[in-house]
Amino acid sequence: MRYLQGVFFMLPTNRFAVVMVRRVLFVVILFFLLWFSHLLFFSFVTNLFAQDDIRDGGVVVSDGDDTLIRASELSVAFRNAAKRVLPATVKIISRIQTTAENEAMSSLIPALPSPKQRRNPGDSTGTGVLIDPSGIVVTNNHVVAVAREIDVELPDGRTYFAKKFRHDPDTDLAVIWLNTSPNERLPYASFGDSDKMDICDWVIAVGNPFELDSTVSAGIISAKGRSLQQVSRTEFLQTDAAINPGNSGGPLINLKGEIIGINTAIASKSGGSQGVGFALPSNNAKWVVDQIVTKDRVDRAWIGIVSSPITPNESARLGVKMKVGVIVDRTVPGSPSEEAGLLPDDVIIRFNGQPINEVYQLQRYSERAEINREHVVDFIRNKKLMRVNVGARLLPRDQIRSPHILDPQRTPSYYDSQLGVLLMEIPEVMAKKLKMTGKQGMIAVTVLPDGRASKAGLTDGMLIVAVDNIATPNRSKYISAREGSSLSEGIKLDIIEPKGTERKIIIKLAD
Repeated sequence: MRYLQGVFFMLPTNRFAVVMVRRVLFVVILFFLLWFSHLLFFSFVTNLFAQDDIRDGGVVVSDGDDTLIRASELSVAFRNAAKRVLPATVKIISRIQTTAENEAMSSLIPALPSPKQRRNPGDSTGTGVLIDPSGIVVTNNHVVAVAREIDVELPDGRTYFAKKFRHDPDTDLAVIWLNTSPNERLPYASFGDSDKMDICDWVIAVGNPFELDSTVSAGIISAKGRSLQQVSRTEFLQTDAAINPGNSGGPLINLKGEIIGINTAIASKSGGSQGVGFALPSNNAKWVVDQIVTKDRVDRAWIGIVSSPITPNESARLGVKMKVGVIVDRTVPGSPSEEAGLLPDDVIIRFNGQPINEVYQLQRYSERAEINREHVVDFIRNKKLMRVNVGARLLPRDQIRSPHILDPQRTPSYYDSQLGVLLMEIPEVMAKKLKMTGKQGMIAVTVLPDGRASKAGLTDGMLIVAVDNIATPNRSKYISAREGSSLSEGIKLDIIEPKGTERKIIIKLAD
C-alpha cells in the first residue's frame, strides 16, 4: 500500500492526468483479480470432475480406476495368502477296510466304479493341513474317528499312509503322523493368532468340498465365541466363507496366509453351505496339538466349576453388570472349587488376573492352568469383591478313549454282496455319536444305491441287531445268521435307526 502511495505522490500534479492514471491502475488491478479468481475456479472444477493426479506408465488414472487398483490389491492379497497354504492343504481318505480286505473284496464287486470316481465302499474324504515339514497333519477327529487306515494326498499328487494318529474328541481335533522318509521335507503352514481376529476381518477357507481338490472360498468373521453342542471344550469362530462337506479339518486362514482356525462344522438345513460355518480357533487348536505332539495325549487342569453366562434377569437378581464375569451354577462335590469355598451364585470375574466375561474364557484359562498348583480366583458375592486360591488337578477321566483306531482288528467289517451293503461292527465312539450306546450289531456304513438293501429301505447309519430273529452282535454272528437265511423266502432284519427308533425290514428276491 505504501508503494502505491509513493507511486501516486510521483504522479503529475495535473488533476486530469491523476484521474487517468488512477483509472488505468484500477483496470489493471481488476483484471488481475478476475484472472486469479478464474484460475482458482478452473483448478477446483478440474479436480472435481476431471482427472486425478495419479499416473501409471504415463497414462492419467481416473477415480474409478483408482477404486479398481485398490480392489486389485485386495485380490493380490487373497491370491498370495492362498498360495502360502494351498500346497500344505491335503485330502484325507479314511478307510474302514484294510488294504488286504479291499483286495479280497474287489473280485466280489466288479461292478463298482473306478477308485477315481468312487473309492471303496465306506471310504470317506475330508481335509487336513500340514503344520510341520516332517509330515504332521491336523484335521478334525470326526474325519478319521472310525478309520482303520488313512491315506493322505498332497496337491502335487504324492500319497502317504498314516503311521499313527492321536485325537481329542473334546475339541474334535486329530493329529496324523505321515509315513515319510527321514530326510523328506513337506510343505507346511503356520498357526496365526486367532485372538487378533475380529468381526468383519477377511478370511479364506481352504479344502476339498465334495472331493473338489484345492478349493478356496472367501468371507469374513461373522461372530466369535460360538458354542456347539457336539463339541464340549472349545468355542468357535463363525464365518460366512463357504464351508461344505469335505471341508472339515481344513484351514481357515487370514490374509497373511496363517492358520487362524480349523474348519469344523456348518449350520445348514440342506447339508450345504448357507453362510454359517464354524472353525476351531487356532490358539485353541495349537494348544491341543502341542499337547498331543509332545505327550501323545491332552492333559487338562480341572477346578470343578459348572458355570453359566450372566443374563439380564440374573444381572438384576445378583446386582452385577452384564458381560462382566460368569455365574457359578454349582461346584462339583469334592472338587478344588468346593474345597476352596466357592458357592452357587458367586460371579467369577478374573482367573489368575485374566478378565472373565464369557464361560469359554473361564474354561480356557482354567484347563490350561498349571496342574497341582493353586490359582487366584476373583469373584463377587453379595455385591462384595472377594478372592480365593483354588488348586488345579488333572481332569478326571470318566471314560478312557483308546487312540489305537488304526488297529485293523479293532472294527471288523463285512461286505454283504447279495444285499449290497458294507457292514461294520459298531465302534464305541460311533455308537455314542449315533446315540446307540450299549447296542450291539452291524452298522450299515455304505448302502449301494441300486442294491437290494437300499430298495428295501436300509440306509447308511442303521444298525442291524438281528437276522431272522438271530442276534448279530458281531461279524461272525452276522455271517452265521446270513448263511441260514434265504432271499426267496425273505430275509427279516431287525434294525435300530439313528436316534433309537426300532423297526423291521424284509428283503425278498423280488426286491
